[in-house]
Amino acid sequence: MLLPCDQTDELESICDDIQVNLQGLSDPSKVVLDIIQNPIIQKCEMGDNVVIIDDSHILLLIVLMRISPDIKPHVREDAMKLALDLKANMKENNGNSLVVLGFLLLLSIYGLVPSFNEDDVLKLFGLVSQYDIGVELFGALGFADKISDFVQSLIKKQQYDEAVRFSCAYNFSNNTQLVDIFQEHVQNLNLIFESSCKEANSIEIKDKA
Repeated sequence: MLLPCDQTDELESICDDIQVNLQGLSDPSKVVLDIIQNPIIQKCEMGDNVVIIDDSHILLLIVLMRISPDIKPHVREDAMKLALDLKANMKENNGNSLVVLGFLLLLSIYGLVPSFNEDDVLKLFGLVSQYDIGVELFGALGFADKISDFVQSLIKKQQYDEAVRFSCAYNFSNNTQLVDIFQEHVQNLNLIFESSCKEANSIEIKDKA
């Protein structure tokens, strides 16, 4: 299955077909929720239900976001329940990127952002920064003004490709601050490298003595 970050003609064709089908429905936002929630597998050892998010669900949500349908109150309530399930699932699965992406898409499409802690949501983007839709969601969820701090956090995690992608998407690449951040990080790496070398040499000298 193609991942959401793969920008190919085949993926675009699939998304176009999905969009046509969803637009023909009276309540596409409800239908997509139903598809994600069913089937639900039984988690035998825990005795509770676990919602599984896969690539096909992500594609459905991406296309639904394109359509930007009106969300009825009872559908938003159902989406909130699903979002809470996914949030719990994230903790159990160490931040599975598809689960995180599905969670963020739900927040955007169904208007659930105010129901969750802003800082907690922002941190999740570090787990989906490899996806193009993750870059788009960053702005859609209102975090564009936090691009500087976020890019800096990506650089500290050595996620350089992602840092550049977000910087370019939000016009941060023309800011000298980006260059300063990279230079500071390189300087810190050099200091760590020099310190490690000195420590290694010191140990080697002691061994010879």
